[in-house]
Amino acid sequence: MLVDEIGESPILSLIDRIFEMRRRGEEVLGLHIGEPDFDTPSGIRDAAYRAMNEGLTHYVSAQGMPDLRGAIAERLAGRHRIPATADDVVVLPAKFAIYATLLATVSPGEEVLLSDPTYLFEQPVRLAGARPVYFPLGREFALDPEALERAISPKSRLLILVSPANPTGRVMRTSEVRAALEVARRHRLTVVSDETYESLIYEGTHVPPAREAAGSVPVITIGSFSKVYAMTGWRAGYAVAPPETRARLVKVMEHTLTCLPPFVQRAALWALQNAGPDEARFREKFRERRDHLLSRLDDLPGLSYTRPEGAFYVFPRYELPLSSTDFALRLLEEEHLALVPGVSFGPSGERHVRISYSSSLDRLDEGMVRLGRFLERQGASRGAR
Repeated sequence: MLVDEIGESPILSLIDRIFEMRRRGEEVLGLHIGEPDFDTPSGIRDAAYRAMNEGLTHYVSAQGMPDLRGAIAERLAGRHRIPATADDVVVLPAKFAIYATLLATVSPGEEVLLSDPTYLFEQPVRLAGARPVYFPLGREFALDPEALERAISPKSRLLILVSPANPTGRVMRTSEVRAALEVARRHRLTVVSDETYESLIYEGTHVPPAREAAGSVPVITIGSFSKVYAMTGWRAGYAVAPPETRARLVKVMEHTLTCLPPFVQRAALWALQNAGPDEARFREKFRERRDHLLSRLDDLPGLSYTRPEGAFYVFPRYELPLSSTDFALRLLEEEHLALVPGVSFGPSGERHVRISYSSSLDRLDEGMVRLGRFLERQGASRGAR
């Protein structure tokens, strides 16, 4: 069976180990998970509660409720000048939107181009019957159009871009986006732009491929309510796609999830219309945590990093004779500190780990104490930068 051919990700093995340790009553400090530690703002929660009491607990359109789709299109048009209307939007969980997009755009045996490192797209690509093809990023995780060009074959169909990036925090420059779009245009590729962290940028500006393409390349924009509004458990997101792909996405929804719960959609609508102050507050908290974490990393031996400009991750490189999986597992066993092995994000992630700064300053401090002890026991030397 196709699903049996998909290997377990190193991050899932790590999470299983964490659950096992916690079941035994062992404390684990988790700086691995990509989830804000804030509660969902009360106004969003209250909006869902009101919607349930008003009877919004039944089926709605597989494409999504019109008022929410209109608000999403309005945000994208007003904030990023992405040409979109309510008809262009499909409401669905952002992670599922990736898989649905794969089903809607590629056939079995075709190839999907992934930057290396990048988010965990490899497994859904394989689940869709397609083949993931990595291309290496350049210096400081910048997109290298020549490396992208070399990775293309007659079977290439889709290019997935992520900005701000997970795991690196890199924000793509206008020149990078335009270069990627030009490669896509020449090779008749469809571009998927994962913009989950578009609101969490500390330096630079978000450059949406859909705006820069101006219709020259088909672009599917995927967004999420999870990170910006601390709504990870709500599973609310969206895709904005050209008509043919949008119709296929709706078909996937009709035959899988049916629809996103209407009370969740009403809460998401309230967030778009009213939760701007919470969005800004969360962003400033993450900026503070990033700066604090980087100052602590500067004091640790044997690490180097590229300064993240968005999202809430840093992806340091270490100089030790350990695979990233062994590094993360030994760190977990010896210091009860959970970080994500870099190889989870592609071959170039080896000798890296991902640290999430979505936790409090106190937890970040304690995590860096434990990481420092571990590095010193392994003989890491200072001055590795």
